[in-house]
Amino acid sequence: MRTPAQMLDRLSLQARVWLVIVLVIAGLAALTVVSAMETRRQQMTALTDDLANHVASAVAIADSFRARAAAGEFDEAEAQKRALAAIQAMRWDDGTGYLFAIDSKLMLRMHPMRPDFIGKYVGDEHDRNGTQQYRLMLAVDQKDGHGLTNYVWPMPGTKAIEPKVSYSQWYKPWDLHFATGAYYVKINADYRHNLMQQLLRAGLIGLLVILVVWQSMRSIRLGIGGEPSFAVAMAARIADGDLQKPVGEPEFAPASLLGALQRMRDKLTGIVHEVQRGSQVVSTAARQIASGNDDLSQRTQEQASSLEETAASMEEMTSTVKQSAENASHANQLAASARVQAERGGDVASRASGAMREIEAASRQITDIVQLIDEVAFQTNLLALNAAVEAARAGEQGRGFAVVATEVRNLAQRSAAAAKDIKVLINTTVDKVQAGSALVDDVKRVTDIVAEIAAAAHEQSAGIDQVNHAVTQMDEVTQQNAALVEEASAAARAMQEQADALAEQMRYFRVQGESAAAPAPAAAPAARVVRAPVAARAPAMQPVAAGAWQEF
Repeated sequence: MRTPAQMLDRLSLQARVWLVIVLVIAGLAALTVVSAMETRRQQMTALTDDLANHVASAVAIADSFRARAAAGEFDEAEAQKRALAAIQAMRWDDGTGYLFAIDSKLMLRMHPMRPDFIGKYVGDEHDRNGTQQYRLMLAVDQKDGHGLTNYVWPMPGTKAIEPKVSYSQWYKPWDLHFATGAYYVKINADYRHNLMQQLLRAGLIGLLVILVVWQSMRSIRLGIGGEPSFAVAMAARIADGDLQKPVGEPEFAPASLLGALQRMRDKLTGIVHEVQRGSQVVSTAARQIASGNDDLSQRTQEQASSLEETAASMEEMTSTVKQSAENASHANQLAASARVQAERGGDVASRASGAMREIEAASRQITDIVQLIDEVAFQTNLLALNAAVEAARAGEQGRGFAVVATEVRNLAQRSAAAAKDIKVLINTTVDKVQAGSALVDDVKRVTDIVAEIAAAAHEQSAGIDQVNHAVTQMDEVTQQNAALVEEASAAARAMQEQADALAEQMRYFRVQGESAAAPAPAAAPAARVVRAPVAARAPAMQPVAAGAWQEF
């Protein structure tokens, strides 16, 4: 069974407004009736108070005459008679108001309007409803001493039966019940008049409320664009991530709440589409960046390791080059010393060279002489050969001459051989003198070359120091780059996680014509880059002993 709140929630805005109007009108009507009844009650109270005041006046008159009788001015019966006469003469409301009295035996003792009933029993009188008003008055007075009695009675002048109320009070000293009454006609007329006026005012107010509420409802409907429940349902669907347009949904006015919700839903749909695509692109890019950073980090670490090895090798090369420079400097010193010695020997060789040149000139002359001797020996040999031929022709006579010719020929051949040996010795001497002169020049050239080598070695040592410093800086920068690459890789992985989380959140929304974004594949864990151990440095080259350069 539905509760009133649930039933109220199922009502449309128009039904709710009409319900409010009905409740307002009912409330105004109830308030009007209550107000009129309260006014009537106040009038009734004023009426009964007025009746009580008149009865109290009668009691006061009775007390006054009774006191006078007690004072001996007259007897009790006379006092009662005079008191009743005075009370009977009391009038108000243009003579329509009066007092009457009965005793406890229901005998009418005083009544200005019914003088023929005085002294008669009135206990059996009743109104048309059967109410015995005198008996009720007696019962009320005997119970409380005073009170009200309601009944209906013909109204003088009209004979119309009208409601009437009487107030009575028991005056015990004389056993009299003084009473007076009044009709409700005026009160009821005032009540009806006031009720009609208030109902008219309430109707006008209700009509004004209806107009205001109707205009407000119309303005609200125009502002909302439809039923608020529809707006609530649309907002709830948007809050639940459902951005799809229901089938048959009309296009609402742009200036209405529902139109704004439609535009918001369409805008959110576009934003969600873009964010979903963007999150997928960012996730893919972050995954690629993370992978690239991991590769770059590994390569940077490998490069850092290689640079460390290069730095170690450069340090070793620097040490070797410094040793070479020191050895070259030492060799330069030795070469300079050798040059000095060579220059000294050069002076001697220069003087010897002059002598050699003189010897060479003499040798050339000797060569010419030796050549002449060689030619003479050749001619002598020919002559000896001819002489031998002639001696052979002469036979026995020329035998001695042949022997002489043979000896001459042998001498000529020996002279020619000696001349050749002399020529060879002279040529050898000349060649050695020229070689000695060339050796002095070679020593100078070697000294210059060694000096150039020493200078180049020093320059090479300085250059290698700079290269070594640069390699060291490159190693430091590479290490920093490796750390930055690792940070970038971590940032890329964090960005990928954020992109995946964003894509996961975007899957909360359901958009028109497109399913939720597919979950991005989880990024592969980044490979841990292990730094390659730096190769152990080779032992530094041992410096060459200074004595080894003595044989250069």
